[in-house]
Amino acid sequence: MESENLRQIIHTGHGMARFLKEHGVEHVFGIPDGHTLGFYDGILATGGIEHVLFNDERSACFAADAYSRVTGTLGVCDAGAAGSMNFPVALAEARGSASSVLAIVGVIKSHDELRNIPHDIKVAETLTPVTKWTGKVLSAEYLPRFMTYAIKQAVNGKPGPVALIISEDVISSSELKLKEFIPRIKGSCSINSCRIAPPSAEIEQAVEMIRDAKQPAFYTGGGAVNSGAFFEIKKLSELLKAPVFSTISGKGIMVQEIKGQENLYLGTVGLFGEKPNHKFIRTKADLLIVVGNRLTEDDTANFKIPTQKTEMIQIDIDPAEIGLNYHPWGVVGDPKAALSDILKFLTERGITNLQNDHDLIKERLINIEKLRSDHKKYREIDNAKWMNSDPIKPQRILKAISDNMTENDYLVTDASASSRWIGAYFPVKSIGRKIITPRGVGPTGFGVGALIGTCIAADKYDFDKSNPKKILLTGDGGLMNGGLNEFETIQKLDLDCAIVIINNSALGFVKFGQAMLYKHRYYDTDRPNTNFAKISEVFGGTGIRVERLSELDSAIKDAIKSDGFNLVDVVVDPMELLPPNSY
Repeated sequence: MESENLRQIIHTGHGMARFLKEHGVEHVFGIPDGHTLGFYDGILATGGIEHVLFNDERSACFAADAYSRVTGTLGVCDAGAAGSMNFPVALAEARGSASSVLAIVGVIKSHDELRNIPHDIKVAETLTPVTKWTGKVLSAEYLPRFMTYAIKQAVNGKPGPVALIISEDVISSSELKLKEFIPRIKGSCSINSCRIAPPSAEIEQAVEMIRDAKQPAFYTGGGAVNSGAFFEIKKLSELLKAPVFSTISGKGIMVQEIKGQENLYLGTVGLFGEKPNHKFIRTKADLLIVVGNRLTEDDTANFKIPTQKTEMIQIDIDPAEIGLNYHPWGVVGDPKAALSDILKFLTERGITNLQNDHDLIKERLINIEKLRSDHKKYREIDNAKWMNSDPIKPQRILKAISDNMTENDYLVTDASASSRWIGAYFPVKSIGRKIITPRGVGPTGFGVGALIGTCIAADKYDFDKSNPKKILLTGDGGLMNGGLNEFETIQKLDLDCAIVIINNSALGFVKFGQAMLYKHRYYDTDRPNTNFAKISEVFGGTGIRVERLSELDSAIKDAIKSDGFNLVDVVVDPMELLPPNSY
């Protein structure tokens, strides 16, 4: 009977929905369009897959991106031809952050091209530059093959976004058998994702460089977290007595604070990283092991940390990322696999080629204790500048948020200033992707869409019933750039989340640039003093506006601990635009 069912001719839109379900997709984020009606009918008829209606395609794509990061699976969004013109910045962010996203776009019927149909838009040509792969399907018989290839591209190697442009006549056709949409081979790595191990010769050279080093250190990025290299980084750092630093995207590779235990994760490096870490890399580390880290301008403080003289091993699954700005020994492959091989060889051969192993380990431990001491002094001096300040400083908001979050909770940030503040001022409470921040290309307006995607993903995969809280940190400029219309979506879905706004009535990051580069000649970077608490109430949320430090802690605690949609609009010092530059 099952075999006969598989031979039945089905509507293509139903086949698309069934195909996604067979590949583990449970949510699709987007907005219906006349060209995609057949696909929507397919979702309606297919159990186990749900559509989440948004008010803006950009936010839907941000949601799919965040969903992918939290779950480690494919995130799917959809749009019509005109609506897909809102996708590019979101797909560019997904590509920069290595998120596996599938964008499905319905376009005009193939025989209507070049007939002055209003939605005759060059969608494929528009999305190709910002995706890992884009395909256009003009015939139903090609669709299953294209969908299979698209998912393989999205999840294999370095993950990334892909787009399928499908004509309306394909989506609405009834030409194919159900069996064409059912995978015939399951469990293959090519279907579920492949993380390729590096060549042995590259590992051998890396091992010898580590054994020759006097003081190695690790500098990890988002790729290390995506790879799940938590155990390997921890064991290697303990074996080598090597501190671990990270980019903002790399936060989550190790826990930052462990009561009663020593920890070798010392925080962030980069334009707004932590000064003691920069000093250590410059003066103590003679080998930097860079893992899943793109070494961007921000992550290297304009390519000053590390310096060009720093000896370096760079491990990345994407060979194109290795050696763009530095001259490292490259190890191409999955970071977890590479580090596992390195750990195996070092365990067998010993950690050093140098004489007096005992003295070497003792010196490394002294270096780390000095680094910890420098951190303590740095924090004491820095904390005094903002802990009790009135007007409120953004650093103090991060402390209030952190104090009320557990290891199970998720922090989402918008781009620009919001994502910079978390680098030095938000300690990591658990390993894994618990921080969702747009460091791919940094588009403002990311926050609310990503918050919705995070809420759905976190609740779906809350296997231990910990009821994680989901908090968005954003700025007034970022929120106005995109997301206010999705307050309605939050309330409609009855999501349990909190939004905390750093409200400085300015486009803070750009205003900071005017202060630093143009001698405080400010122009068109100030914003109205908007009361977002009242706006949230209009959409059915609970809003509170905080203007004094004495009100801050209780307001944020209540917002995080309370059920439903809660928003705290914090008026901050208008001149505390970005974290202190520490390089």
